[in-house]
Amino acid sequence: MTTPDIPGEAQRTDEWQIDEAGLAYHLGQWISPKRSTLAFEQFARHKLHDTRLAVDLGCGAGAATAYLAREFGATRWLGIDYSQELVTLANERAAQSGMKNISFEQGDWFNLADRDGVDGVISLQTLSWLPEFERPLAAIFDHCRPSWIAMSSLFYDGEISCRIEVTEHVPAKSCFYNVYSLQAMDRFCRQHGYRLTANQAFHIDMDLDKPQSRDVLGTYTVRTLAPDGQPAHRLQISGPLLMNWHFVMIERAIP
Repeated sequence: MTTPDIPGEAQRTDEWQIDEAGLAYHLGQWISPKRSTLAFEQFARHKLHDTRLAVDLGCGAGAATAYLAREFGATRWLGIDYSQELVTLANERAAQSGMKNISFEQGDWFNLADRDGVDGVISLQTLSWLPEFERPLAAIFDHCRPSWIAMSSLFYDGEISCRIEVTEHVPAKSCFYNVYSLQAMDRFCRQHGYRLTANQAFHIDMDLDKPQSRDVLGTYTVRTLAPDGQPAHRLQISGPLLMNWHFVMIERAIP
């Protein structure tokens, strides 16, 4: 089935430039995986055990892909990212580590090549930073045709979506921080022969310090209190935004 054209805003690439801080962020994860990566592995492991080929869309410098490739050595991994600089770094790091079941290549999620034999697609912390969720998901359905898709991004468990464009005035740059309705996304998936089968909120298990500057984005945590006054969940906040992290599983519907 070929998906009809879906109107929407064109892919925007100007915010995908990597500065020194961004480079350090990506490379640091090769040394110390993020807590969200560890939790995502637990969320998706029941699918990854039986996966022969997995594609990671928006893989950055490949640290999370590599972590999963070490955990699931029988799976062949392909990481795809828009930034050639990050792809080059990912391949260099993978070669230095001697990993044989992983490779990386440059690609555009809005212009994916057809791929055969893909069992699963993952994407960590990327979908909300694209202009929309519809065409990126349709690209996966049409060009990868996986049995399942696992993602982490900003979602809301209700019939509300938020289109958020953030402008950092001091560095003079903009980016999306879109929050998508899980119900709206499930309806879209069902139109294309898939359905949302699992949704898990991610609650980080460590405190994150607030950035020293109020003029730049940077995630930090604020503790909430339970009715008995004891600390409960940590809310993740970046600048003025609540970070509604969720893991979702999308599976091909059985005819």
